[in-house]
Amino acid sequence: MAESISPRRRPRARLFAFIAIPLVLLGAGLTYAHQHGGHHGGMLSEQGIEMHLDHVQVMLGKVGASDAQKARIDGILKAGFSDFKGAHDNCHASLGKLHELLLAPSVDRAKIEALRAEQAQALDDASRRLVTSLEDAVEVLTPEQREAFARAVQDHHAG
Repeated sequence: MAESISPRRRPRARLFAFIAIPLVLLGAGLTYAHQHGGHHGGMLSEQGIEMHLDHVQVMLGKVGASDAQKARIDGILKAGFSDFKGAHDNCHASLGKLHELLLAPSVDRAKIEALRAEQAQALDDASRRLVTSLEDAVEVLTPEQREAFARAVQDHHAG
């Protein structure tokens, strides 16, 4: 008699896929950004975002996602990446303020710390929203599609 997967193992696999897919996507994006110059022409450039979204679309096709699923996921991810890019750009722009504070006749440590904390909070909030958009995107897929997508991502990064 063939053994079936125990009921306890099936939810664990789904939970793993649910957690792994957004982390793999985020990790892939950050790795890509690091390898391609970060802010300048990296994942958060318009080109980088589009290239990453195109790659996701190809992978969605491989797992049998419908056109409606692909369109929905594309919209969710575009909004998430755009939001994160805006926060990243704002943080990058604040470097001018940091330089101004550091090069002032007297160093105001309280203002510098306030700027650091403000930027850290803004990036943390944007990161949280990006991960939420990744979670929303993977929920568009069926559990079977998520598992296949996770395998495709793993295979892509392994070879």
